[in-house]
Amino acid sequence: MMDSRRVAVVVSIISIIGLITIYGCVTPQPQASPPSAPSERVEAPAETSQEMSPYEMDVRPLTTAECGQCHFSVFQALKTTGGKHQIDCVRCHARYHVYNPRKQNYDEIMPKCSSCHLSATKGPFHGENKILTPCLNCHADPHKPLNIPLSVIEPTCGICHSKEGNEIKNYPSKHSTDVSCLDCHAEKHGHIPECSACHESHSPKAELASKDCMACHPVHKPSRISYDKQTLSTICAGCHGEAYDLLQKKETKHTAVRCIECHPAHKEIPACSRCHGEPHPKRMIIDVTKCGDCHGIAHDLAI
Repeated sequence: MMDSRRVAVVVSIISIIGLITIYGCVTPQPQASPPSAPSERVEAPAETSQEMSPYEMDVRPLTTAECGQCHFSVFQALKTTGGKHQIDCVRCHARYHVYNPRKQNYDEIMPKCSSCHLSATKGPFHGENKILTPCLNCHADPHKPLNIPLSVIEPTCGICHSKEGNEIKNYPSKHSTDVSCLDCHAEKHGHIPECSACHESHSPKAELASKDCMACHPVHKPSRISYDKQTLSTICAGCHGEAYDLLQKKETKHTAVRCIECHPAHKEIPACSRCHGEPHPKRMIIDVTKCGDCHGIAHDLAI
């Protein structure tokens, strides 16, 4: 009885093993998703193109703004005091970043002033004088061309400023013996100071500005006093105060006459007959210097 049961169990096991062998293990399959609608499909990204080589690009020369990013101090100098040199950097620096310490080729690659600056005869801009031909002797920094170091060039001021130099030399005054060019033009090249920087106003009747001073005193020959027909008597009073006060103290027809009408040139003393003709018999005016014997002096007429 027991043997038949055992046989039945063994047969069942063999049957199961046979089924497994024939059909294999059956595993549950995931339920397939329904296909997406055509409008919802996602395309695969296109293949990215390779980056273009810089040697295939159209590269332009550096702009002035780009130069300034590295050469900032030079850019600032041009920006503030560059004057007419505020131009594109590559206009002067046609060759750049080619300095070779081994070749010491600095002079070779630096721009030449003569590339732009020539005289009317196509020669050196300021003439052939050997002191002036090295431009950088005066224009020490081409990025600040008018920033000229006066202490260096003072001995040669007269080469460019020949008119002023000749006046200083030919008409001696304290402006030629007591001061130098640098004493007046100290701040920068081309600086013209006010006369009041050194001189007090000598007219008690007028507040003198430089234009008033120079109406009589040409600055480089101040002792050669001259004036135009518009000069006021109050200006003359600065030096000739006594004569002016006499005219104002006693009012006569001379009071209304401006100084320049009688004295068209400095220190000129006219004869009375130039204005008054011959009001007396000839025997009385043989010597017109005697007019004052009766009429007093011109600035203080006897009435």
